[in-house]
Amino acid sequence: MSASHWRSLLCDFNQLQLKATLLGGQSFRWKNHATPTLEEGPSEFIGVFANIVWILRQTERELQYRVVGERPYPNGSNVDMTKSPKPEQKNGVPNFAHVRLKIQEPAEYAKGSELLYPVSYYEQLLRIYFRLDVNLELHYKQWIKCHEHFANSADKFYAVRQLDQDPVENLFSFICSQNNHITRISDMVEKLCSNYGEKICDYEGVTYCTFPSVAAFADESVETRLRELGFGYRAKYMQRSAEQILRLGDLEWFQRLSQLDYKAAHKELLTLPGIGPKVADCICLMSLNHLQAIPVDTHVFQLAKHYLPTLAKTQNVTDRQYALVADKFREIYGPYAGWAQTVLFCSDLRQFKERNREKDVESKAKPKKKFKKNEK
Repeated sequence: MSASHWRSLLCDFNQLQLKATLLGGQSFRWKNHATPTLEEGPSEFIGVFANIVWILRQTERELQYRVVGERPYPNGSNVDMTKSPKPEQKNGVPNFAHVRLKIQEPAEYAKGSELLYPVSYYEQLLRIYFRLDVNLELHYKQWIKCHEHFANSADKFYAVRQLDQDPVENLFSFICSQNNHITRISDMVEKLCSNYGEKICDYEGVTYCTFPSVAAFADESVETRLRELGFGYRAKYMQRSAEQILRLGDLEWFQRLSQLDYKAAHKELLTLPGIGPKVADCICLMSLNHLQAIPVDTHVFQLAKHYLPTLAKTQNVTDRQYALVADKFREIYGPYAGWAQTVLFCSDLRQFKERNREKDVESKAKPKKKFKKNEK
């Protein structure tokens, strides 16, 4: 398909900040999208979710989007819904695609449109993905009152939203995250997609693919191939976790997982190879709707010293300290503590800190006088 034209849905700028939300370490499938013909236009971001390649940007009042490639909803039977009723089952097996896409299959295809489905489908996907039903401005006002550390961070890192992601992509992406940084994780995730996913489209010289199924990682040959691709010890965890998830029921297991309470879901995730408390909490928070989950890595542990001064001289995170930090965040920030922690995490990332520092200098300093002073 050719790229669709720009569409929009209402979303105030104080409810969503795209850059920090998309590039702050939650999902690893988003990049800045260069727009050479629009030098002074809003920043754009290109990425993949729900088997769709999107370009997103925002104005003060709108979230704007273009669909530049998509695959049909995986209904398991390849039926043309314009000619036949939508199948709920194939050979008596329920279609669990909604577990990954977070939405049921549309009842019909779009007619006379450049998109596969009615516009309401894409808007609903965006609303779910960005959790736009949550009034984030109200939560920020509450969190600012909870602690001065948040108040100091929220001034520049307004409207960071907690994404609601595909649990399959989320789980395997965060196995890749162990002892790693965002750039390298993103590279690994793209290797997974290009080697094991399905092609969506070519756009501006780049091939975009879906995130693979669990079954794609389960074969014994996968570990060897992933090691060749630079995944190291993570390759073993990827293959063995996929194998175990298939035994447990694949997407049906993910559905059961989403219906458990936080502690039970966390405990179940810990049974998978290569998944420890932090990765389990990332999955609970980012794709299972447990917004009280607190992933405590070394970075978050350093942030926690604002709240627990007794940790000042401690460097390593023990199990007891992990629980102490997570409980403290929940005590201070309440049932959406994981979301508040995501804001604090983004605010402390170097790439965003440096950008904000430069803006502060530009807005507060007088360039000519400062230049003369530095020359002397």
